[in-house]
Amino acid sequence: MITKTLSQDTKIKNSKHLLRELAEQRGLAGLLHGDSPNSFGDRYRIRQQLEDAARQKNLETIMRLAHEQCGSDVGGEPDPDWLSHFMSLAENIRHSAMQQFWASILTREIAQPGRCSVQALTCLRRMTQKDALLLQKASALGCHFGDDNLRLFLGYRQKGLWQGLRQQKLTPGKYRLPFAGLMQLFELGLLHQTELESGELTTANPLTLILGDRRLKLSPRRKGVRLLYYRFTGIGNELAALMTEVTPADYITDVLELLAPLGQLEQDKGA
Repeated sequence: MITKTLSQDTKIKNSKHLLRELAEQRGLAGLLHGDSPNSFGDRYRIRQQLEDAARQKNLETIMRLAHEQCGSDVGGEPDPDWLSHFMSLAENIRHSAMQQFWASILTREIAQPGRCSVQALTCLRRMTQKDALLLQKASALGCHFGDDNLRLFLGYRQKGLWQGLRQQKLTPGKYRLPFAGLMQLFELGLLHQTELESGELTTANPLTLILGDRRLKLSPRRKGVRLLYYRFTGIGNELAALMTEVTPADYITDVLELLAPLGQLEQDKGA
């Protein structure tokens, strides 16, 4: 699970002090201290050494974290090209929570080579910790029905002969996934932007919906019911599978209450 961290020190530093500290950490404070005994060329070489050392530290930290996660199960060696691509991207990951996430990717790739594509790694490198947290929230709300593709369930639409068109929807923002967050996931190519609807549900073929550890089976009483959802992209599916946050209990409760009036609803745990 990706966690949000913010040190107390960062909160109390003023912007000028913080900027000077960042410049010193990256070897860019030469003009902040008046005349420097080192030339620009010397300072450039020092900065390059600092950056190289930081990249080395990043990779060694990710390797240590991955080693701590590995168990005694039989694994396999990742594809050399995949591993080279992983290293070239991971060496610039400085945030501790994201380093933990990249370590989990490496651990799972060793356990099951081919699980994470190069395209997914490239997308992940563009993501900030905030983006990863949004994907974690979306994946926790994700469900499966019809196939193995992950979907973000929104509600349903029912067209009746006498009642006309009836629609009931959930609000993802209630579960800490605001509309602005959805827009960001669209922008990153993790969710398809178009709201989709399923085929019409029938009493002859009850719907099986897997949500967290629940397997829901819905047999609608009437015709004309279609589910509404956003579909995760291929890369979104890959990265969402790496997330570990459980489905919120209040979300499960709300889904059950939303679907129950449509017909007979059965549920089993341990899906």
